[in-house]
Amino acid sequence: MAAPKNHKGIAIMLYMSTELNEKLSASAKKSGRAKVTEALFRLEDHLNLFESIATPGQRFPAGTGSKD
Repeated sequence: MAAPKNHKGIAIMLYMSTELNEKLSASAKKSGRAKVTEALFRLEDHLNLFESIATPGQRFPAGTGSKD
């Protein structure tokens, strides 16, 4: 679960393609969340599901013991 607003964390800035931004915006709108919250939820979910990405489209599920 994402950190509550009163929880200390770090901020990052990233650049994304127009296509990725449109997908994130649509997902945020559909879920009723702010785009930043949607990005955080999706990043956290992905990192919990996949231990690493060898190349885009090739993922190693978490807990498989694969090396980075």
